[in-house]
Amino acid sequence: MKNNVSLIDVEKGAKARIVSIIPSAEFGDIDPLVTQRLTDLGFSEGMSITLLSRGLLKRGPYAVRLGNLSQFALRRPEAAKIMCRVEE
Repeated sequence: MKNNVSLIDVEKGAKARIVSIIPSAEFGDIDPLVTQRLTDLGFSEGMSITLLSRGLLKRGPYAVRLGNLSQFALRRPEAAKIMCRVEE
């Protein structure tokens, strides 16, 4: 099985499972709030995620589908917090 990668490194169209949401210094003091917001939206351990599209040069936005239902657009800093294991 592949190592964990950040959502920003997942290939377009790939399916993955969320492993964790990691801290990011980019958000400073509000990082725990950003993590909680992502969790509240359904970005949680074990959830399947599909990268539908992303902006040029991996800069975002990142369009993703959680499970088979919800779709979201994430900025690059949020996508970088989401660690995934790509499914074969």
